[in-house]
Amino acid sequence: MFRSVARPLVAVAAAALVGGIAFVAPPVARAAPDGLQVVTHATYFVLPAEKRIHVTVEARATNLAPDPPGGRYYYTAARFSVQAAIRNLTASSASNTLAARVVSSSKEFSAVEVAFGESLFHGATYAFTFAYDIVDPGGVPNRDVRVAPSLVAFPIWAFGSQGTADSSVSVTIPAGYTVTIEAGELATGHGPGGTTVLTATAIGDPASFFAYVTAERPGAFHETSATIRLPDGPVTVLIRAWDDDPDWGTRIKGIVSRGLPVLRDLIGLSYQVHGELRVEEAASSRLGDYAGVYNSETESIDVRYDADGYTTLHETAHTWFNDNLFSGRWIAEAWAEYYGVEAGKRIGTDGQAFVLTPQLSASRIPLNAWAAIGVEPPLTEEYAYAASYRLAQLIEARAGLAGLREVWQATENGESSYQPNLPGAPPEKGLATTVEGWQRLLDLLEERTGHSYSDLWRQWVITDAQAPTLDERATARADYARTMTAAGDWELPYQVRYTLGAWQFGTLEGELADARSVLTDRDLIAAATARLNLVVPETVKTDFESGTTFDHAKQDAASELTALTALQSAGTSLAKSPSALESVGLLFASPAHQLEVARTAFEQGDASSATRDANAAAHQRANAADAGRLRVSVVGGATLLLDGLAMGGLALRRRRRRSKALVGPVPAEAPSRETEPVA
Repeated sequence: MFRSVARPLVAVAAAALVGGIAFVAPPVARAAPDGLQVVTHATYFVLPAEKRIHVTVEARATNLAPDPPGGRYYYTAARFSVQAAIRNLTASSASNTLAARVVSSSKEFSAVEVAFGESLFHGATYAFTFAYDIVDPGGVPNRDVRVAPSLVAFPIWAFGSQGTADSSVSVTIPAGYTVTIEAGELATGHGPGGTTVLTATAIGDPASFFAYVTAERPGAFHETSATIRLPDGPVTVLIRAWDDDPDWGTRIKGIVSRGLPVLRDLIGLSYQVHGELRVEEAASSRLGDYAGVYNSETESIDVRYDADGYTTLHETAHTWFNDNLFSGRWIAEAWAEYYGVEAGKRIGTDGQAFVLTPQLSASRIPLNAWAAIGVEPPLTEEYAYAASYRLAQLIEARAGLAGLREVWQATENGESSYQPNLPGAPPEKGLATTVEGWQRLLDLLEERTGHSYSDLWRQWVITDAQAPTLDERATARADYARTMTAAGDWELPYQVRYTLGAWQFGTLEGELADARSVLTDRDLIAAATARLNLVVPETVKTDFESGTTFDHAKQDAASELTALTALQSAGTSLAKSPSALESVGLLFASPAHQLEVARTAFEQGDASSATRDANAAAHQRANAADAGRLRVSVVGGATLLLDGLAMGGLALRRRRRRSKALVGPVPAEAPSRETEPVA
């Protein structure tokens, strides 16, 4: 934000000819070595109403350069590096006016020269004063010097020869201003009339001293409104600039008006602000070390007076990326910066994106360990911002803008991370509240874009304590994928997807084991039904896909397997041709019909009835011989001969009762003396 420039005091030296009769000719004149020692006290008077800062430098210069043989060194002037854009340079010594001029000027500093008005010889000290005004040069908002009734911001330098101690600085700021020391070490006190007095004494090396101060007293705000057309409809943004800084309001209005539609298009989500977005000019008293702050509760953005265009768009992107979308500081900052920079490039505004330098990398932390604002050391804080942005770039390189839009849309819609494989089905919704933003973002990225990001999470995001959880996730996802393959055209139930998305991997392991157990039974059922020429009922599939547990599916699968065993057994039994006695036992019984009833019950999903009826059919067939014997015994033990079941009844034949003495066959025409009773 601030720039500290080199400000060495430059001594202007001249060599004097040595007078005296001892010399025939004067020696060659030489520049004196760096022997001019200068100690100063610089006083800064802040005059906001006059839009200037008056600086007075009281100096004492001492010539410490030893005279060379045959000559003397002396100094006639001294040069100082002072702030840029100074006006009204004057100098004096006692009551004498000294010549002072600006030797050179740049954007960073001005070189001024003060003539002593006399020669300063070795060992002599010369006291003088020079003064100048620091004025606001205008122009770019991030300029070093600003002087206005609402805000004063300027660098404070000390003056004196390099390496010389005991110079001092004093800064007086009028009453009513909130003073912030942005950089450097200054003591804070109070002066007459409620003024604030900042001091630095016994400065060890004035050439290396630097401080930066802002003094803020916002007056009335000048408000302008911008109506911006988005795909969601027109929206209004209120711009509040300090009344003495209209350029800020004009600039910010242009950035937001052009940048907001670009952000909307890049992100792909509807505009998130429900009321009127307010963008207000602010300074350090409200922002601290930050260039901008978005408040989602008030739907307002505070942007520092000297912030660049990228910063303004970064804060505008926070209207999408805050804890309402994903929890986790790094996620919000990563994508606010990414989209802010991308939008800034597209509209051609100014800005500097975060850069991950080796110095910042030395302060590396896992992004999940990034603490709240104001907690981390400055370098760690800067690292986290730069690392978040770098990670966002790496993610986008894999996901693409379209893939990211799918992730953000799924998040806004409350969709579950893991979805069923049903084409055209509406997305399932629901997520465990225990899941953190970094977990949900990883799941959605991998599920919606089809790429892996676990390596990036290990490199940039997770802590050492979280690494085992990522290992468990990898195992669980592989187990889930294996189970999905086994399921084929069967969908795993919502409960399993919920458990995986909730990172409840211990519970998931049991659920997937139960699922595979049911799938094993499913395959056994399918094979058995194929052998029996049956249609597989939908009962187990319905239980499997819709249950909160697999208990019903396991129970129904077991029932179906039991029924299929009974059907197989009954079918095998009924396939055997009955003996004559079994045929008698099967009179008035229909096990084949009972078996058909059982098969129909099975196909209709009634495994219990199928088992019962199949067992009944098998029982009838198995007990046919016993039933036949019983029936025969009821009619006195005679034997019934079956003439054939296809005729629909029994044909009784008379036959001759054979005597014990009869050995040969009875002639067919021989009359029978007795007939067997008809049972």
